[in-house]
Amino acid sequence: MGNSKIGYKGQQLLAVLWVETIVACAIISLRWYTRTFVGGRVGPDDFILMAAWVLMCAFACLISASVHYGMGTHVDQLDIEQITHGILMLLIGQSCIALAMGLSKCAVAIFLMRIVNKTWHKAVLWFWIVSIMFLSIFLAIAVFAQCTPTESIWDPRVKAAEGQVCHMNLALVAEIMCSWSAAMDFFLAFYPWYVLWKVNIKKKERITICVSLSLGIFAGICGVVRTTGLDALNKTSDYLFAVSDSVMWTMSELTLTIICVSIPALRPLYNRVTGGSSSGGGGAGPYYQQSDAKGTGTGTGTYKMNTIRQDLPKQYDIEIGTGHNKNVDNNSDDFILHSSDKAEGVIQRHTEITTTYDDALSAVSTKQHV
Repeated sequence: MGNSKIGYKGQQLLAVLWVETIVACAIISLRWYTRTFVGGRVGPDDFILMAAWVLMCAFACLISASVHYGMGTHVDQLDIEQITHGILMLLIGQSCIALAMGLSKCAVAIFLMRIVNKTWHKAVLWFWIVSIMFLSIFLAIAVFAQCTPTESIWDPRVKAAEGQVCHMNLALVAEIMCSWSAAMDFFLAFYPWYVLWKVNIKKKERITICVSLSLGIFAGICGVVRTTGLDALNKTSDYLFAVSDSVMWTMSELTLTIICVSIPALRPLYNRVTGGSSSGGGGAGPYYQQSDAKGTGTGTGTYKMNTIRQDLPKQYDIEIGTGHNKNVDNNSDDFILHSSDKAEGVIQRHTEITTTYDDALSAVSTKQHV
């Protein structure tokens, strides 16, 4: 019953689907590893992104099954059984990818919500989250609720025998959802430049976040291309072949969204690999421990220096800002959050510790400034 010969379009579909699924899996795996063992902590955006990838993988499996039955092949080369099963697998996949698309956009918005500190900034993000999830869920349901009897949607024999009554225009619903999704891509690409411009975080952190999320413009372009082709799909009788390009653009949009929102989270791992600082949550053995320091305020902190290994460089500087939690990694998202939550004008005490040693002799000097 399957299509014994997969055409070039079907082969192209399989290649794009599984390469992008594997790339997304690798990115999310590195993200979890970084958040768990290198710096930061796993947050709601990580779980949402993982759920999006699970649905993405389910979509790839369902489309692969549809290709097996004839998706990517012209209808005149398929029998009725192949057409029926191919469309059914595609419809189930469309429900999965609609939810995955909404979840991926929510992950980006929730990531930003962990950084912004103004109520109206968060309110704007919540508006996008609620609206995109409403449209995603509605589209996922509409795929099978658009017509009665339901079987007539994918089986032409039922449609011919029992007739078909359609309650909504699925193509219109899909166009609205895809247009809104693309608009959200563009919004999330430019919004960080506005809300983070005056946030009290390092310039390097700000640039990393803004530039990485700005890559969402390419996801938005994929969404625009996908949306412009939806109307033609509603008018063709060669649906399984014509829809192939739309499926690939959809998968590319989702993959780019996952990559964009993961780049800032991978920064601590990049710093560790390239020799930068990555101490803190999950770091490999700090060289100092801080006690009796409780954030901002007055008083003297006590710092216990661990034994310095002889294979370390001969001189190094450590700066400890006691205005932050001592367990915060300066390369993690937590550092961004703590720094953005500080009220402007608060006096911060910093302690610079310079340690030098010559063979067995070591000396420690400290200086404090307010």
